[in-house]
Amino acid sequence: MSGTAVVRAWAHSGFAPTGEPVTRTLAADSWLVDDGRVLALERHRLRFADAAAEAGGDRLDALTAARRAMDEVPAEGRWSPRLDLTPEGIRLRVRPAPERAPVDAASGAATVDAVTAARDPRRAPRRKGPDLEALAALQAEESARVGTEVEPIILADGLVAESTRSAVLWWRDGVLCSPAASTPRLASVTAAVIAEVAGIDGIMTRQERAAPADLEGCEVWLVNALRGIRAVARWVDGPSTAPASRAAAWQSRLDGLRTVPAASRR
Repeated sequence: MSGTAVVRAWAHSGFAPTGEPVTRTLAADSWLVDDGRVLALERHRLRFADAAAEAGGDRLDALTAARRAMDEVPAEGRWSPRLDLTPEGIRLRVRPAPERAPVDAASGAATVDAVTAARDPRRAPRRKGPDLEALAALQAEESARVGTEVEPIILADGLVAESTRSAVLWWRDGVLCSPAASTPRLASVTAAVIAEVAGIDGIMTRQERAAPADLEGCEVWLVNALRGIRAVARWVDGPSTAPASRAAAWQSRLDGLRTVPAASRR
């Protein structure tokens, strides 16, 4: 998908196509644009700017580039803009969004199969970008090992941290749970929005230090910007997860929160 997208280089005032490929990624961010509508775009912009600054880039310049990125996205269709800070500067690719996940007929929820990852390849787990190639390799490796498409769930000291593409959330006794803040993982924009919606609804949230076995009988979600909420239908050689009784309704809530950014209205 990303290999065929036009690469645009940031020149401090706008983006222009460049024939140079994207090289080593120091920081990155991406999000879903669905007919011009985005969920929590400013959070993505700020996360990219913070990651770029941590990697040694200019935070203000990165924030400006992130705010101009939507100018390059078509107003119709499903798209996945991706920003990369590279040693050569900031680059943008406007890629077609991934295909929608399979939907369970009974619950109406998007689903995914998971597996406990055999290893943790991350070097900078709290910054999106440097580990993306290693995570993609792990995704392919584990899917080949299992014999079907799965999303590996990475452990840190035996505890659930995140998957190769998503944040991990789970429901226990009506409480929305997430890994403890001390667990090395990327700060997920989608997970943060879900937690805020839970707070508005008066739903209790809690951070837990949980091993895979501790999620036995829980409704487990993998959530990210591009694929939304996907309920874990099967955890290969792992815990038996509960049916997705909440995921479809919560995805509908997120879809209703998408807006057309003011600076990008055409």
